[in-house]
Amino acid sequence: MIDRYTLSTHHKVLEKHFSAAFKDEFIPRYNAAPTQVLPVITQDNTSHFQYFKWGLISNWANNNKMSPKLFNLDTETLSKKASHQKSLKLHRCLIPIDGFYVWKPFAKKRAIPYHISRTDKKPLAIAGIWEEKDDFSEEANHTFIMITQHSDDRMTPYQENMPLCLGEKDIISWMNAGTTAPEIEEIIKATHLWQLTAHPVSSLIANLEKDSPSLIKRSQPSDQLGNYTLFQ
Repeated sequence: MIDRYTLSTHHKVLEKHFSAAFKDEFIPRYNAAPTQVLPVITQDNTSHFQYFKWGLISNWANNNKMSPKLFNLDTETLSKKASHQKSLKLHRCLIPIDGFYVWKPFAKKRAIPYHISRTDKKPLAIAGIWEEKDDFSEEANHTFIMITQHSDDRMTPYQENMPLCLGEKDIISWMNAGTTAPEIEEIIKATHLWQLTAHPVSSLIANLEKDSPSLIKRSQPSDQLGNYTLFQ
C-alpha cells in the first residue's frame, strides 16, 4: 500500500507545472497521510488546486485503523468493479506529489522506509478519483483515493505496488471529460519509465505528528534498526 507521500516543491513551481493556481495557502508536506486534507486537481476544475481529504468516507466513524481499500485503489479493482465506474467517468483527479514512501521488507515484521522521487526532482501527477458526500451537519465532504498499480522492475525490490504515475499526454486525457472508457482503460494500463531514485529515510515517518524536511533526508538503516548496512 501507499500511505505516505511528500509535496514540498515550491508552490510557484507546482502552479507552473500543473497549470493550476492555489487559492488557499500552500503548506509543504513531508509526511502526507490518509485522513489529511491535501491538494488535488479535479477534471471539472483544472485551473485550481482544491483541498480534499485523502481516503473515502465509508466506515470511518467506527474504524480506528483505516483500511487501505479506502485510500488506495489498484488498477485491477478499478477496472472490474462497477461501483467505481461513475467516479472513473465523472470524478477523475490528479494528485500532485514530489515523492512517496515505501517500506522495503527486511525480516519478519521489519521493514526499511525509503523515499522515492524522480531523479530530476520534478513533480509527479498521480491518478485518483474523488467523491462528495454530505455529513451529519449536511455539509459536503470531498475525499479522494489514490490509484495504484503493480510495481514495475524499478519498484519490485521495494514493494509490490506503486502510485499510478501519469505521463504528460495521459495527464491531458485523464483530465478531459470527453475521454472514452476504452481510452481510460489504456491509461491505467500504461507504464511510464520516469527515472526514479530511492534512498533510506528515518522510520519517524510512521509518526503522523512528524512533518519536517528532515524526514526526506538520507538516514542509513543502521541509524534506525541496527547494523543493516547491506541496504546502503
